[in-house]
Amino acid sequence: MADLPSSAYVVLGLLAEQETATPYQLDQLILRGIGNFWSFPRSQLYAEAGRLARHGLIIEQREESGRRRRTLAITEAGRRQLRAWLETPTDAPAEVHDPGVLRLYFQPVGHDRGEGHSAAVTQAVLRLAAEQIATHEKLLAVYRQNAEVPTMRPGSPQRAALELGLRYEQLLIDFWKEVLDSPTNLPGGSFGGPGDE
Repeated sequence: MADLPSSAYVVLGLLAEQETATPYQLDQLILRGIGNFWSFPRSQLYAEAGRLARHGLIIEQREESGRRRRTLAITEAGRRQLRAWLETPTDAPAEVHDPGVLRLYFQPVGHDRGEGHSAAVTQAVLRLAAEQIATHEKLLAVYRQNAEVPTMRPGSPQRAALELGLRYEQLLIDFWKEVLDSPTNLPGGSFGGPGDE
């Protein structure tokens, strides 16, 4: 079978873990676990489930009456596909899609040039930093709550992934606090890039 997108392996992995689940249950599992480090829109979940069913990697059963919910289950072919993917080495770099960092990068071009340009940029950077600190503090609080869930056993792979999320959010909070403390002398140069002495 051709390579599947990472989103397919999210669905396969959760179904292998849960045995069966409705799309809604998968969505809730994503929100409490994988969603901490992998963005996964709800619409993608439904599309991925349909694609996996067409490939015979999951089966879909619909209730005959009542709410007519769909229940999904992984097939043996789906388990083999998941195992093969888990055993395949990866050298793909981590992808960071942080809208706050993107906005920071483009602040200088977002304001009219001329008198007061640098003051306007500084104010925008201050506002952005404060927003980002609040956003990442909320996310860190959610991750800390998730760490208290009984299924997040210390030492488990799931807890290790959550630990990365906890550390990442703290790193972002620290970074944005640095920006807030010194918006005209932003962090940079600590890793020996071009222009560093």
